[in-house]
Amino acid sequence: MTDKSSYPVETDGKDGSLQPSESSDMAFLDHLEELRWRILRSLIAILLGAIVCFALSDGVMKLLIKPYEEAVLSLENQRSPGVVSAIQSLVSGWLGMPQEEQSTAADVSEIPPARRLQALRPMTYFFINLQIAFMSGFVLALPYMLLQIWQFVAPGLLRTEKRLALPILSLSVLCFAIGALIAYLLVLPMGLRFFLALEPPDMTSQWSADEYISFVLRLIFGFGIVFEMPVMALFLSKVGVLTAKTMRRIRRYAIVVIFILAAIITPPDPVSQLMMALPLLLLYELSIWICKVTARDRKAAKSDLEKRAP
Repeated sequence: MTDKSSYPVETDGKDGSLQPSESSDMAFLDHLEELRWRILRSLIAILLGAIVCFALSDGVMKLLIKPYEEAVLSLENQRSPGVVSAIQSLVSGWLGMPQEEQSTAADVSEIPPARRLQALRPMTYFFINLQIAFMSGFVLALPYMLLQIWQFVAPGLLRTEKRLALPILSLSVLCFAIGALIAYLLVLPMGLRFFLALEPPDMTSQWSADEYISFVLRLIFGFGIVFEMPVMALFLSKVGVLTAKTMRRIRRYAIVVIFILAAIITPPDPVSQLMMALPLLLLYELSIWICKVTARDRKAAKSDLEKRAP
C-alpha cells in the first residue's frame, strides 16, 4: 500500500487550493492491485497449509471425534440420564467433585455400533478430509494472513501506530487460540451431552459423520473469530476510530447482536448459547476498558509532544 504522501495533487495556480490530478485514479487502482496480490498470497498460504494438513487429516479427525465418543461413553455409563444429570456430571468432573454412585453393571468401554458416526455417501470421508485440511490450513496460515493485512494497512498509519504490528499479530493469534480451545474443551462437550441426553429411551439417533465434523469446525472457527474482539478494539482505538464512549452508547444494541451471534454459531441449546454469549459480553466490557486506557495514553502522548514542541 502506498504512503499517504504518494497521492498526487496539484494547485490551480490562482487561489492555491489543492486539486486532485488525473493520476489520482491510478493511485486508487494501485491500491486495488496491491489488495488483490495480498489476497492472492493469503489464498496460496491457505492452499499450502491445506496440502500439509491433508496428510494429517486422519489424526485431526480423531481429535474432533473424541469429544463425541467421550460424551457417548459418559451417557452410556450413566444409564441414559436426563439433561440436567448429564450436564451436572460433566461439570462435576471439571471441578473434581465426587460423582454419584453408579449401578453395579459393567462400564461401557467401546462405542455401541448404533452410536457410531456414519457415512451416508461414497465420498463422505474424502470430503471430510478436504474440509479438515482447508480449515486446518486456514489456522496454520492465520499468522501470515494477519501479516498481509497489516502490511496493507501499515503505510497509512503513523510511525507510533506501526509499532503495534508485533503486539497486534501476537494477540490476534493468541485470542483465536483461546476461543478455539474454549469451544473444544468446554462448549462442545456440554452441547453434545445436551443433545444426546434429550433422546427418549426407546429411540437412538445415528449421526452423520460429515454433518458432525462440519458442526464442530464451525463452532471452533466461530469462537476463534469472535474472540478477536479485544484485538480489534485495541487497534481501532489506537488509530482513533473507536472510543469507549461510542461502545458504551451502543452497548444495548451490541448485547442483542451478541446473543443473535451466539445463537447462530453455537448449537441450538440454551447452555451452549450462554457459554458463548457470556464470554462475549465480558470481551465487550474488556474492549471498552481497552479503548479507555488507549485514549488516555494517546492523550498523554499528545500532551507530552505539545510540551516538547518549541
